[in-house]
Amino acid sequence: MALFGWEKGPGLASGIKSFWGDQCFGSVSNGIIDGLAFGIIAIPLIQKAAASASLPPEILESWLVTVYVGGGLLSIFMALYYKLPIVGAWSIPGAFALAQVLGNYTFNEAVGGFFTAGVIVFLLGITGTIKLLVSKIPVPVMMAMVAGTLFGWGAKLVSSFQTAPVISLIGVAGYVISKKVMKKVPAVVGTMVFTLIGAIVMGQVNFVGIDWSIAKPVFIMPHFNFSACLSIGIPLALLVVCAENMQAIGVQIAIGRKPPVNAMTIISGIGGMLAPFGGGHNCNIAGPMTAWAALDECGDVDKRYVAAVWCGIVFAITGIFAKATMSLLNMLPMEATNVIVGLVLMSMIIGGLEDSFGTGKFKFGNFASFTIAVSGVAFFGIGSAFWALVVGTAVTLLLEKKDYDEMKSVFDDPHFAATAIEDTVDAA
Repeated sequence: MALFGWEKGPGLASGIKSFWGDQCFGSVSNGIIDGLAFGIIAIPLIQKAAASASLPPEILESWLVTVYVGGGLLSIFMALYYKLPIVGAWSIPGAFALAQVLGNYTFNEAVGGFFTAGVIVFLLGITGTIKLLVSKIPVPVMMAMVAGTLFGWGAKLVSSFQTAPVISLIGVAGYVISKKVMKKVPAVVGTMVFTLIGAIVMGQVNFVGIDWSIAKPVFIMPHFNFSACLSIGIPLALLVVCAENMQAIGVQIAIGRKPPVNAMTIISGIGGMLAPFGGGHNCNIAGPMTAWAALDECGDVDKRYVAAVWCGIVFAITGIFAKATMSLLNMLPMEATNVIVGLVLMSMIIGGLEDSFGTGKFKFGNFASFTIAVSGVAFFGIGSAFWALVVGTAVTLLLEKKDYDEMKSVFDDPHFAATAIEDTVDAA
């Protein structure tokens, strides 16, 4: 299956045949936790992005079920075909970058931008030019943009202490206790449990019935607006490639396997072109979830693909029953959700700052990128994520040409391969 540069793997038949025999407690349990932890904690992130554009409930529901089921199917297919711990999901930084500009366009126009991002990623994969393109944009400048885009959302954790100090303190205490004492429990899951308990004790839980009905997708026709395609399509495509695929590729290198770079990019492009018709911003290979499935606790390296398959199954189920999860989350006050979201994003922001300013290079370009992304400004109807990349790279070329000339592609940077798994454990 070498069409369009798609790397050949053992094949689906081989993966399906060996799947049940390769099961072990570590791979199954960690795969299920991977899918549940990231699946549940990420729903409020899309809720907030959708709220920024005042999207109706049926569109939010369609967005969720599309990206969760789509991401789950990517996991199952890629993990079984290559027998590697490759997980599919959607881009968290991408969702928050969109939140800054969704209100500037109709949702159909935004969907046109989503589709454009998928086309860009797909073309990068089939032409094999992904490495060339990424090598032109300094990775630290990209990561500064990611940190800046998420920063404002993470800062709401602090403001929650002003309006709901007790609940916020209990939520943070849950995070700390989980990190220090209950190390087998993902820290953000501990945060959710403690926050819920705190809200109940304070009498601030709105008890309502849980909606167990199956979430349904809604067909949405893309409308192509040039400004939306630039403002949404280009930043989202680069985030999928640089903030998601790069980490997942690094994970495969870190465990001693050769990653199918073109295939991981192509499948992310296909997911990015199909998901918009259900309102989803993308379905792509996911860096953090891939790293979790590749942990030593998931068993022998050759069998860790099992964790990725189970992760995909659980992730898809989470999307199918997204309304039940939203019902539970909607019981909590806004501050409680802000605490959970802030702590989810904290490690991503820290990682973005480390991978940008911590390198000691591209200092001016990183600062320009970070500042513009934090500002949320839009010029000519084009959002800050796009301008952060353009201006950050331009400043680097103008003031830091030596750093730019010495720049290597992210594929050759051992930092991302060496730290991908560790960063994911910290993020959870």
